[in-house]
Amino acid sequence: MKKTTLFLYVLVAGLLCSGMAEAQTRRSTTKRRTTQKVPTSRKTATVTDSVSVNETNSLTAPAPAATNMNAPVRSNAGMDTTVPVNRSLAEREAPIQPVQFQSQRVDNAEQEQQSWARTSVPDQDQMYRTTLWRRMDLRETMNQPFFARNNEISRFLLEGVKSGVIKAYANDSLTRELSLDQVNANLRMEGAGSALSQEEIDAGFGQPSAAEDGWGNAPKKTNQPVQNGQNTQDDGWGGTTTVKKPNNQANMQAPGGKPGSGKPLTALDSARAAFEAPQAVGAEAYEYFPTDLNVLEIKEDYIFDKRRSRPYFDIKTISMIIPAAKTAAGFDRIVATFDYNDIQRYFRSDPKKFVWYNNANMAQHLNMADAFDLRLFNARIYKQSNANDQDLAQIYGSEKAGLLQGQQLEYKLLEWEHNLWEY
Repeated sequence: MKKTTLFLYVLVAGLLCSGMAEAQTRRSTTKRRTTQKVPTSRKTATVTDSVSVNETNSLTAPAPAATNMNAPVRSNAGMDTTVPVNRSLAEREAPIQPVQFQSQRVDNAEQEQQSWARTSVPDQDQMYRTTLWRRMDLRETMNQPFFARNNEISRFLLEGVKSGVIKAYANDSLTRELSLDQVNANLRMEGAGSALSQEEIDAGFGQPSAAEDGWGNAPKKTNQPVQNGQNTQDDGWGGTTTVKKPNNQANMQAPGGKPGSGKPLTALDSARAAFEAPQAVGAEAYEYFPTDLNVLEIKEDYIFDKRRSRPYFDIKTISMIIPAAKTAAGFDRIVATFDYNDIQRYFRSDPKKFVWYNNANMAQHLNMADAFDLRLFNARIYKQSNANDQDLAQIYGSEKAGLLQGQQLEYKLLEWEHNLWEY
């Protein structure tokens, strides 16, 4: 029984081994067929290439294949169905260039991040906005890099206006443009009292009053008799002083000669006297130097972007001011106002010329436009947008109160931004 079972196992194993060997032999001798279909356009291109290489046979159009009317129609939109017939050998052997696909999605966040200091935040992203007016004194230590010697920002602005590169406006509304003659007229020094209107002059402004001595007291009368060609007058400090009465007889010119002598005047003496005599030169012939224009007024928008959760300062205009201490009327006078976009393009046109001077490291000078974008200046707030269009000094009653409220407004903006966050 055991022998019979062992014999059957050996027989079955032999049959299985012979079947597997026969199947392996048949697989190696039979060509493997593929089920992948080649598109018609690729087949046509292959035939075309072979024909163009041989250049002996003519290309004949293949017979149209039978179409199935019930099959769905496929669109060839976006596919190049044309077959180049006469391609050269160099074109066929050239490597295939990858197709560059341009993304249709516009990354607005990246573009706005690159130009946030030059463009406003979109209206839909603005959670809070207010307009601030700042006064920038270029004599302050932090602002001195904008006012380096022969590298003053006021000098560059005047050069840009006179060369026609940037436009000048009458105020920060940028509605009325100033001509070059009007800018030059604003730069001229006014004479004593010429800064006042005719009505103010007629009212007595700019002229000493005859009813007082300049100190609120009535002028003192000096009716003392003249003795030995002398007279007394007020010395300006409440006392009197004795002055000599001019001797008109000694200064009278002798007939046909020099003063005090009987000799006649020559042509050379007349020319010398005319040259040495003080000439009355009108003050309108002079202009203020760029170093005199040491005050700038900046108008900007404080915008809080709710998408990025951070504030931005968007500078709108910069005005060049003649300070009150250097005007005859004793008031600040605006020379011109400039659009900050024009100033920025003007400064960036020559980065090596319009330099923000770095006192700490001369290897790290900056362009003035970059210095404004980085807020490397100090300017106090003197006005915030309000319905009455009043300065802080007008609202709170004095210049000192306005100065304190401007500093307080800076702290309020910082505190308001800080309180937006929750920890």
